[in-house]
Amino acid sequence: MPTVQRRSDVVETHSEHAVMAGIGGLIALAIGIVLYIFRGDGMLLGLAWVLLLGGAGAIAYAIYSAMQVRGVSSYDIVCPYCNAKVSLLAAPERDVSCRTCLRMIPIENGKPIKVTQVRCGYCNALNYYSEKTIGLLCEECNHEIPIARADGQLGQSRFAVVDDDKTYELKLITYEHATEDLISTLQHTLALNRNQVKQMLEELPCTLLTGIPKKKAEMISAQLTRHGAVCQYSPLG
Repeated sequence: MPTVQRRSDVVETHSEHAVMAGIGGLIALAIGIVLYIFRGDGMLLGLAWVLLLGGAGAIAYAIYSAMQVRGVSSYDIVCPYCNAKVSLLAAPERDVSCRTCLRMIPIENGKPIKVTQVRCGYCNALNYYSEKTIGLLCEECNHEIPIARADGQLGQSRFAVVDDDKTYELKLITYEHATEDLISTLQHTLALNRNQVKQMLEELPCTLLTGIPKKKAEMISAQLTRHGAVCQYSPLG
């Protein structure tokens, strides 16, 4: 099931094409004009025309790409956790990540579903769950929080952590596709820019974090796994 693209990503792509083509076209035109003016005996006349025509074509493409930005459709949903607006190209068919609070927005029939607040019995931190939640871990202390499911059973998570004093190293082994959700999650988790993340994805396996608690390694690994990544964490020493 394909992931619906975010409007901002499509706009960014068209804008990048417009800027790069515009800059390249202007440079080609400038060089072509100089060669045409100082063509001398005509040896550089052919090259001048090639640059002039190529530059004009690049500028035309830049204008076309800029106009494409205005035609990008928008389907807006509101994150039920932080009320941030998420703009997509169409109604989503599966859960979507919120880039503001970094939570997964539960989706049914193209719309977000209601989330319920619950406080952790260990640290009193506020947590959220929806009808789609199978197991809930506290975002602060990582203890299991019992929640009632629609079938009347208590949801259990295999990521519940027993107290562990060791520090761990988290590695990214491979991934299915470099989706926007995967890139965005790595950006926010590692505090890297988009280009750094893309370069990292070309040099696998790689270490994401080191010297972190086991519960943090498990939570990040679980989040990345949802986006098609394969992670591995192991104790240091």
